[in-house]
Amino acid sequence: MALYAWTIQVPNRQPIKRVTNIDELHGVLRMLDLPGLRYPQDITVNDNGGVADSGKFRHVDVEDGFDWSVTWVKVDGGAD
Repeated sequence: MALYAWTIQVPNRQPIKRVTNIDELHGVLRMLDLPGLRYPQDITVNDNGGVADSGKFRHVDVEDGFDWSVTWVKVDGGAD
């Protein structure tokens, strides 16, 4: 399984930085239950329906300004 280096930045806490498979990133995003994110897979998908080798997603709530982001990059050539 492919490994990804990823970082989640959420207000008022230290960034979460890990190197794991993509499923673990999705699990952490679900656990955090961040606004503007229904399904974690929606933000990491590429045009072919697989996982994008790299990417970034940012959400800013227009009402309260809650601003969080996630970035990821594939660090090995394993299959997803």
